[in-house]
Amino acid sequence: MNENKGQPSGTERISPSKHQKEVALITLIASGDENALEQLYHAYYSRLLRFIIRITGCMHQVEEVINEVMYVVWQKASTYNKNCQPSTWIFGIAYNKARKSMQKSWFDKAESLDAMDGENSMFGRYDPELKLLEMQNWLEAAFKVLSPDQRTVVELTYFYGLHYSEIAELMQCPENTVKTRMHHARKKLAPTLLRLENANLMSRNNR
Repeated sequence: MNENKGQPSGTERISPSKHQKEVALITLIASGDENALEQLYHAYYSRLLRFIIRITGCMHQVEEVINEVMYVVWQKASTYNKNCQPSTWIFGIAYNKARKSMQKSWFDKAESLDAMDGENSMFGRYDPELKLLEMQNWLEAAFKVLSPDQRTVVELTYFYGLHYSEIAELMQCPENTVKTRMHHARKKLAPTLLRLENANLMSRNNR
């Protein structure tokens, strides 16, 4: 990967026509066009779903977070800076909402532990489709060794093709901080992926 760009070789960048279409949708949303909001929602739903699950490491309240993100888009569309990529703006909102959701989940979990006392717990009851999405490849397990900020940098770099400068803008931190998080993430991921690969080979040999 090119360290200066933060973009892996072969990653497809957003096309000018797609960029223009998304900017146009945001402009329409700013004028109160609900149909434009629905189009943007469908265009970003899958990406936001994956992104939020990767950051938080769980699937609790993912739909709620996505709805919160789109509500902010609806409210703040008029403040969108057309000089930046729509995806940078939207994922920036998602990043902040996901972090707040994590903080709330930690608080709620601590509060609920004392209240269980033999009652049926709702923890662990996930939607099967979301569970399948989370477990669909080895990287999901590897991501668990990373901090939320490290997961965000890896996800935006390798899966969305953003440059380090764009990620720094999105996360509201210096570009060198993004590079440092990527460096530490790579060091953490290397042994985990090796162990997972070895485990998979052993599983195949035992069949």
